[in-house]
Amino acid sequence: MDFKLTEEQEKRRKEFYDVCKELREKRPECIYTLLDAFETDREDALAYERNCRKEFGERGWLRLGWPAEYDGIGTMMDRVFFGEATGYHGVPGVDGLGVGMLAPMLIHEANEDVKRRFLPPIGKGDVLWCELWSEPNAGSDLAGLTTTAIRKGDEFIINGQKTWSSFAHRADWGFGLYKSDPQGRKNHNLSFILMDMKTPGIEIKPLYYFDGRHFYNDVFFDNVHVPAENIVGEENKGWMVAQTLAAFERSSVGAVMTLVRQLEDLVQYCNETKVGGRFLAQDPIIRNRLADAASEIEASRTLSYHIADLQDRNEMALFDASAIKVYTAELTERVAALALDILGSYGQIKTSKWAPLGGSWEANSHTCFIYSIAMGTNEIQKNIISWYGLGMPRPPKPAPKA
Repeated sequence: MDFKLTEEQEKRRKEFYDVCKELREKRPECIYTLLDAFETDREDALAYERNCRKEFGERGWLRLGWPAEYDGIGTMMDRVFFGEATGYHGVPGVDGLGVGMLAPMLIHEANEDVKRRFLPPIGKGDVLWCELWSEPNAGSDLAGLTTTAIRKGDEFIINGQKTWSSFAHRADWGFGLYKSDPQGRKNHNLSFILMDMKTPGIEIKPLYYFDGRHFYNDVFFDNVHVPAENIVGEENKGWMVAQTLAAFERSSVGAVMTLVRQLEDLVQYCNETKVGGRFLAQDPIIRNRLADAASEIEASRTLSYHIADLQDRNEMALFDASAIKVYTAELTERVAALALDILGSYGQIKTSKWAPLGGSWEANSHTCFIYSIAMGTNEIQKNIISWYGLGMPRPPKPAPKA
């Protein structure tokens, strides 16, 4: 691809950054990272997230890259530029699950009725979505899930449990994968279904971090009735629908630009902080490590541009998204480790006047490993790259027991 931006692209990119910069200046003090808007019960933080979402919806920026017939504007590259701006400035308001994953998947896989019902509220920022995938015994091996969706007339009756459901306590709707044919072959017995999270029979229980923050949830289903018209794709063929959605999940640029901003903050800290009578930025070892991180982050950003270019041309393969997911996840851990090495004991402080950079690195050091596990572990992604990208042979199946 040609990495030189056109004059129009430069103009749109600047507009995204300018608006997000203005919104950043209005955010409450309790919000330092993108997730803070969801991990608090403070009304000022929740109102700020809603206001950002309304602003983006009115500008049409939640519909970037959509086809014109669904009121879309711009291109997939515009989505990347917008993701850069929100990630860099740490501005909430973009439902990563609904806008970033579900909407582009629906455009590719859903029938017209589903598109007409569900795309407009997403594009306006009227609803929040959660992902109902993982189960206590089915995470990386998602095809082994056990939560059932049994068809009865014009409904599916859902029973079982999902876990690690991000934002389920805030979500209006959820999308999930369920076993719709208990006797069917693995990967050929699953259906992809959308559901209102206020449907009777749904119980949400929080999964708290050690520090008391609330991001993940257990979700239990007890004879939950969901209209059959809410299925995406065909019954028992939800596995391929899920794979399409996963490709969009793994190709986001927001995480990359969050790293860009974090590195800039870290560099500024080194330029302003003295240890042993000299600024940290004068230490050649620290300078070299910061330079290494900057180079790796730029490589990750370039990969994001490449993914967007492939999406614009409908040429993105599953292993392309896996590649950037693996690289960015591992880079996130390396940057967090670098920050703690530089900040020392102060990097472990969160609520103190001595906590550098708003205490953000205390949280980052705890959560950075999530990216290597969520969206399919890095080990799973490396298998996808090996098998589908490089054409390497799969390991032989074990011999049957005598």
